[in-house]
Formats: sequence, C-alpha cells, structure tokens
Amino acid sequence: MKTASRFISVVLGAVMASSASAAATEDVVNNSGLSVHYEFSAGGISAYFTDCKGMGSQNEVEQTRVNPREESTAKFPGRLQVKNLTCSRGLTKSMDLWNWRQQVASGRSARSRVDATLIAYDQTMMPIAEWSFSRVWPASIDFNDTTPGRETIVFAADQVQRLR
Repeated sequence: MKTASRFISVVLGAVMASSASAAATEDVVNNSGLSVHYEFSAGGISAYFTDCKGMGSQNEVEQTRVNPREESTAKFPGRLQVKNLTCSRGLTKSMDLWNWRQQVASGRSARSRVDATLIAYDQTMMPIAEWSFSRVWPASIDFNDTTPGRETIVFAADQVQRLR
C-alpha cells in the first residue's frame, strides 16, 4: 500500500512540475496580465492610451413562439448595438481630443464623425490586435477625480470590426 501511495505521489508531483514549467513558457501574447498600449487614430488625430475597453458589439435577443399551440420558443438576433469604447491615459499637453469633443458639444457633430482605428501593442511594441470603427465621435471626456492626472475618453461608433 505504501509503494502505491508513493508511486501516486511521484506521478502527481511530476504532473504538477510539468504544468508549472508549461505555464512558465506560455505564449506571452495570450497572457491577459501583460502591459498593453493602444494607438488610436481618427481624422488626423493620433493618441496613445494605457487602457481601452468596450470594443465590440452585441445583438438584442428576440424571442418568438415557434408553435402557437405549444410553449416552446426560439431565440433570434435582434437589433445590433455597438458598444462604446472607453480609453484612458495620463494627462497630456495635446488639445486635439478636447477640441474634437468641443465640436460635438457645440452641435457640429455631423462633421465630427470620422472613421478610426485602434491598434493594441504588446510590451515589445509589436501589434497584437487592430480594430476599425466607423463614424466615431467623442461622447465624453472625464478628468478622473480618483486618479489625478488621468483623463478618460468615451468614443461612440456606428460599427466596429476586428481586423486582426
């Protein structure tokens, strides 16, 4: 019995050591804990951010009865909604994003809608993902009270597509 117990301990130890070494050689691009930097380009404006989130879209879910005599239903994709892109960075001297936001705030939003791209870079500054946005405009700019010296910009878009 002791021999079987030792054998199991040795096998489990080898499995754990093997999985630990596999984790140590994990592909760094797939590790979500890495430092990622973002380059946003729209209408001649380029800005760099340390955090961007919300890229994507979702459909409303429509539910319809399949057979009026039965209680069974089927779900279908409804209206498409593009999520807002929220990016933040340290405060900079550039007034480009602020001026663009002021165009929207003053009612000139039709001219303020431009196409944009967002590129995510890994810690070696190699591109790891890229998104394309149609008819983007800055919905808000916030100078964060909880983290002085940071600004957060929310961009609204009509369409988003991941290119790579």
